[in-house]
Amino acid sequence: MSSESDVLPNSPMERNSIKTNGHFFFTKGDKLKEASIDVPNLPGIYYIYRLCRGKIDLVYIGKSGTMKANGKFKDQSLNKRLNDKQDGISQQKYFEQKIERDGSDALDIYWSVTFDENHCDLPSYVEGLLLQRYFEIYGRLPEWNEEY
Repeated sequence: MSSESDVLPNSPMERNSIKTNGHFFFTKGDKLKEASIDVPNLPGIYYIYRLCRGKIDLVYIGKSGTMKANGKFKDQSLNKRLNDKQDGISQQKYFEQKIERDGSDALDIYWSVTFDENHCDLPSYVEGLLLQRYFEIYGRLPEWNEEY
């Protein structure tokens, strides 16, 4: 039987081939800007695990950095994306509402730079691969991914 963590390491974008990555925990009452201080201002992907009563669920796969036709990225880095708005409210409030609604203990937010001087994988491409892998295993998208 597969676990949700099987989605990420076995994708064509092997996690250990990405040199710039990390994660941080977020709980209700934390300041998101402080928790995400080490997340760089570069394009990449991120995924969110919900920690709830001893259970760990992959609930979201996302990306930052949309490339324009001229080969330049729109102004949305990983750090900015993780601290911006979601569904019309601040990401801080969005995460706090999700934690409260689900009765979660915390969120574990992983991030990986996919495009820099050493890597040139478009974030949208990597996000699509990860969502495809998740879909192949579970027949659906992660809970917080409303569409793709």
